[in-house]
Amino acid sequence: MPYTLLLNNLEFTGVVLVISTTAGFLGSLTGLGGGVVITPALTLLLGVDLHYAIGASLVSVIATSSGAASAYVR
Repeated sequence: MPYTLLLNNLEFTGVVLVISTTAGFLGSLTGLGGGVVITPALTLLLGVDLHYAIGASLVSVIATSSGAASAYVR
């Protein structure tokens, strides 16, 4: 059974912001994607369903790729 924190929406958002910032830092430092950190953190620490955590990672990859593609086209 995963460890889940009982958080309200504002606290959950703050925790996700901290995890995302850490994932971005580790991703840029190591060259790995942030999803390597985000997906396990969402599932193990916050109790988010694995399918939703993977979906959140995919959405962030799509957003980043779209931004990079539009900058390249210009």
